[in-house]
Amino acid sequence: MRLKSLVFGLIALSLIVSAFAETTKVTGANQYGEVTLDTLDGVGLIKLNATTVETINLTGSLITQDAQIGTLNVIGEANLKGTTIQNAGSVMGSLQATRSTFQNTLTILSQKALFTTSTLEAITVKRDSGYKGKQILELRHHTIINGPIHFESGKGEVIVHPTCQVLGEVTGGKVIKKH
Repeated sequence: MRLKSLVFGLIALSLIVSAFAETTKVTGANQYGEVTLDTLDGVGLIKLNATTVETINLTGSLITQDAQIGTLNVIGEANLKGTTIQNAGSVMGSLQATRSTFQNTLTILSQKALFTTSTLEAITVKRDSGYKGKQILELRHHTIINGPIHFESGKGEVIVHPTCQVLGEVTGGKVIKKH
């Protein structure tokens, strides 16, 4: 009975918290410094510098420096530096990540994504029906993928430079080691 009461209490608390969560809607170019935001929905350019955001839903360009992001959804381009993505992330477009950490599965729809000095748990690369070539993940300078990499198209390549590691299984693609 106590467990049931605790579960209902936690559900009620989460509903109350979500009712007070604020969604910030933006268009055009926007820049944020050292602030904390619940949900950021935008169209255009968003720059984050030491910003904490629980959820980002963006169509456009995202540029981050030392940001903390809960859930990331970008259609367009993402250029992440020193950024941590705690929950699921998806980027449909261009992606470059430097000194960044993805603590959950990252879903990408892109022709090429570049990771430098970054750590990722797992990657799923969605099939781009309008693109017939290879979809490429390039790992540079101490980047580590801890889990699996899956290319839905079956035409994937993971280019692994020296000092980088892929610790999980790669399906739908092949690993190319650079020397």
